[in-house]
Amino acid sequence: MQEHHQLLQTIYEIVKSDPQPEHYGCRPRELILRQLKEWSVIHQHLSLLQDEGFVIMEQQDTLVIRITTAGLKKAKQPDSLVKKTGL
Repeated sequence: MQEHHQLLQTIYEIVKSDPQPEHYGCRPRELILRQLKEWSVIHQHLSLLQDEGFVIMEQQDTLVIRITTAGLKKAKQPDSLVKKTGL
């Protein structure tokens, strides 16, 4: 699994029990606590996920990260997140 897709899985784990997961606004601290990585690395991965259409980042009073419908579908299919190695 590519590292930025691990972050997508983390976001999914945060929002999956919400009745409207696409509307749940993850905060940076939630991701830092679960990923145990530096914010600069997490932000880089978020940018990749946003480029792929899996999350939306919005600057409000703090940064808010929302998973998209495409991100939900991708995260629900863990096999699609695994990088094919040919082994």
